[in-house]
Amino acid sequence: MSTWHNKQILITGAGSGIGQALARLFANQGAKLILTDINETNLNSTTNELIHAVTLSQVSDVSKKSDWQSLTKHIQQQVGYLDVLINNAGMTSIGFFEDTSEALFNKVMDVNLNGVVTGCREMLPLLEKSKRGLIVNVASIFGLITMPMVTPYHASKFAVRGFTEALRQDMLFQNKNIDVVCVMPGGIRTNIANSAETEVKQPNDFAKHFSSVARTTPEQAAKVIEKGMRKNTFRILIGADAKIVDVLYKLLPTDYYKVSNALLGVKKFLRS
Repeated sequence: MSTWHNKQILITGAGSGIGQALARLFANQGAKLILTDINETNLNSTTNELIHAVTLSQVSDVSKKSDWQSLTKHIQQQVGYLDVLINNAGMTSIGFFEDTSEALFNKVMDVNLNGVVTGCREMLPLLEKSKRGLIVNVASIFGLITMPMVTPYHASKFAVRGFTEALRQDMLFQNKNIDVVCVMPGGIRTNIANSAETEVKQPNDFAKHFSSVARTTPEQAAKVIEKGMRKNTFRILIGADAKIVDVLYKLLPTDYYKVSNALLGVKKFLRS
């Protein structure tokens, strides 16, 4: 019997990409799914496909506390507990810092960081009612290294990594029955680049460049995440690029960009 058989698993951003791939994978392993996404059409598509495994499906904006509270209420009423929380929803923007408005910067932080923090805060009481709860926060290799033109994304993902590491410490020292893991994907072929927001009049073709360097499919990423969750691996690195970045950061903590920017084709991208 699968580790996840009859486990109640909440996945944010389940309408596409890694979230959708995780939903499919866990459904095939007998899990019970609680799915959310800000895009109603995408969410309905995933829900209808996996309806046999869906406990609850709700359109939600992770940056809104009221949406989290509504979701918490419905889970409490229908199930009464939660086994796994996967904070997967995210967004990015494109443009140099001086070309990024305060509003757009804050929007990225609200979705990527505050959405994770609020989700953990609201779901902790339900996770404590599980025999053994699990929190999975999706950060990024861009929570380890940086490149030009995605400052808000870096700020949010560095913060998610730090928050997740600190939260794990809290759970350990409080003897909570909740494990915490941090997912660090490299380039994954998802819609995040296509959906990147920008205020630059003539933005570089970020999505096209991203697709040229993203090597890992959402399905491959989901399998790595599931294995890491099952083995309670704290830092789950996804893709060869993520593993290279992890080593690179350790070897060149302040000069990594001289190598990483070349690997990512940053100069070519900026000239496009």
